[in-house]
Amino acid sequence: MLRLVLIAGTILLMSQSAFAQLKKFYTIKESSEFDTVDFYLKATATNCLLKQADSDGNPLTIYGNPDLEKINPTFASKIKNKTCYAKLVLDEYNSSGFGDSFSMAVSRNDKDNDFWKVNLNNDAIYRLNLIYGFGNADVNLTGSSVQRLKIKSGSADIVVGYDDGNMNPIRMDTFFVKADFGSIVAKRMDLTRADKVITKIGFGNVLLDFDHEMKEKCSIDASVGAGNLEILLPRGGTPVRIVIKDSPLCAVKIADGFEEVEKNVFVNMSYDAKADNLLTFDVDVALGMVRFKYTD
Repeated sequence: MLRLVLIAGTILLMSQSAFAQLKKFYTIKESSEFDTVDFYLKATATNCLLKQADSDGNPLTIYGNPDLEKINPTFASKIKNKTCYAKLVLDEYNSSGFGDSFSMAVSRNDKDNDFWKVNLNNDAIYRLNLIYGFGNADVNLTGSSVQRLKIKSGSADIVVGYDDGNMNPIRMDTFFVKADFGSIVAKRMDLTRADKVITKIGFGNVLLDFDHEMKEKCSIDASVGAGNLEILLPRGGTPVRIVIKDSPLCAVKIADGFEEVEKNVFVNMSYDAKADNLLTFDVDVALGMVRFKYTD
């Protein structure tokens, strides 16, 4: 699953040859009136790239090359209590619900030509709420201070995370991902500096990459319906505790080296309840599969 979604992300990045055709649509200019940007994005069926770029120094700049006969972009912003609230909605015409969006998305021959690029900077603090219906999304948070992140996938393939060695400059309070039917790969979770991770899966697939040693404490709450959750665990000195609430219809696989200290409670050899970098998982699975593993 990781390979497939990363391939989708690579295709999205390769499609950035369309950058030459991108048009600047909206800009939030730097101002002393706010220091935080609360950004909401809803995209029915399109391809999106979000990343830090200081080319113009503004906290939010949005480019796109949509087919305006099919996509109806709307944007609004307001400033309140030192926070700039910005909302971008990329709806298809005549789309009134999930069923309509699905039929339109699968029937379009040119949907891969719709591309949006959202630039952040390295000065503002961000709260991001990103909703993707169909298509591909690359959410690269490297260089940006992200206080809160929420990502929801209808049937989109999404890659989110930080580049190696580039940690979130601030502590993130919540990292939330939800996959109804789509796939989400969250790379280098150690670099998010998230205090809490919440994962909800319907029929989709989610991979959480905790492969590297944790420096700070993090708790992960996950619920899995009929989909799949794969978690890459760190080797070595990171203490890990796993609590599973399962059912007879699900499948759970725990990595080697864990001891079941009580029913459905597992700890590794480095476990210390008082450790500053304790990693705790509380997973509720109904019909799907949950797998804890180390990278090969």
